[in-house]
Amino acid sequence: MAWIKLPGDEETPELARATKPYRQAGRAVPAVVGVMKPSPKTLRSVLQMNFSVTFGGSSLGRIREETIATAVSAWNDCFY
Repeated sequence: MAWIKLPGDEETPELARATKPYRQAGRAVPAVVGVMKPSPKTLRSVLQMNFSVTFGGSSLGRIREETIATAVSAWNDCFY
């Protein structure tokens, strides 16, 4: 169990904007990202960087990129 008290996804207007894509998709904010919720500016910056360097940053197309990401995660025994 985590000992860090995390704010809710909509606790502040800035945090609500940062977590909106997850809520719109009907998904929870992943725990690995959620630990940044106390600093919405940091959360937003990390998400922007993540989305810009993954999925769409190459000419492979989304399906191939997702397939590669899944394979690499499996090889690394990554459970999330």
